[in-house]
Amino acid sequence: MKRISIPLILLVLLLANANYSCKKEPELRVGLVSGFGSLHDGGFNEMALNGLMAADDELAISWDVKECNTIADIESNIWLFARGDFDVIIALGFNAVTPIVDAAKAYPGKKFILIDYALEPTPENITSVVYQVDEASFPCGYLAAWWSNQKDSLNPVVGYVAGPKIPEIDQFTVSFAKGIEYFNTRYHKSVDLLGVNATDFNDTLQGARLADSLIQKGAKVIFACGGHMGNGALYKAKEYGISAIGVDSDQYYTIPAIAPILLTSCMKRLDNSVYMELKSIFNNQYHGGQILHSDLENNGVDLAPYHDYESQISNTIKNEIQAIKSGIKNGTISTGWK
Repeated sequence: MKRISIPLILLVLLLANANYSCKKEPELRVGLVSGFGSLHDGGFNEMALNGLMAADDELAISWDVKECNTIADIESNIWLFARGDFDVIIALGFNAVTPIVDAAKAYPGKKFILIDYALEPTPENITSVVYQVDEASFPCGYLAAWWSNQKDSLNPVVGYVAGPKIPEIDQFTVSFAKGIEYFNTRYHKSVDLLGVNATDFNDTLQGARLADSLIQKGAKVIFACGGHMGNGALYKAKEYGISAIGVDSDQYYTIPAIAPILLTSCMKRLDNSVYMELKSIFNNQYHGGQILHSDLENNGVDLAPYHDYESQISNTIKNEIQAIKSGIKNGTISTGWK
């Protein structure tokens, strides 16, 4: 029989106790209320969840997440966290505006974070985070125009399938269109743009039908921006072998089935926003009463890598897109969004 010395056992116990004592008790309880759809939607919700988990890896927090499919879900879950033993409540998008403002008034001692909506004025215990997605969708439009022209120089067409017509969606589509215009002006081309808005963020079948209609009209690239609905458009593009541009996250990784057709994705870095604001709270730098702007300059938005298209996109176009991003940052190029 193998013997273990008593001193060795004591050493193991001592080290185990030391390791346990180094683990901090949670200093913050954080509640995340999703937007519509699954937490693993390959986009908006999943990015926010990733940011929360990144904070959990570094900070002394405990957390809970509630998945929502209706406005009533969002409202009830915000109030659930506000009434409970939670210090920070995070909610996503315009559907959360009324309940988060009401909850913040009722619980002035708690901290609230509203992602992807600008509250004006912003209450002192709410931080608003907004994304200058126009700064990323403009170069996406430029890339889409170039690719469509490469595929069919006689009848180049780009299509977008967007969510319901609200300002947060228009910010994607208006600047995407301006990026196509910029390409047309630079190269004296006539790339056409066809766009449709869905009536629902969750209806993947509607997204597929809308994408199908654009592909039938000659679209060689589909830009899909609209949650689960947009994902349906991406799957339809994959079915036809049509190139596409994703949104919110790098959808090459979050929806592997459509990865081979993705030129890039127009990313909102919700993960960075959630992580950085929770970190700020730990450093006693809570931005209550403020609207934080996430843009190209602070890596709040960006184009995802080209992945499978890396060798197919010319260095000239890659360099031009970098120059466009620089021009947007220094103000010499306008995205067309207010």
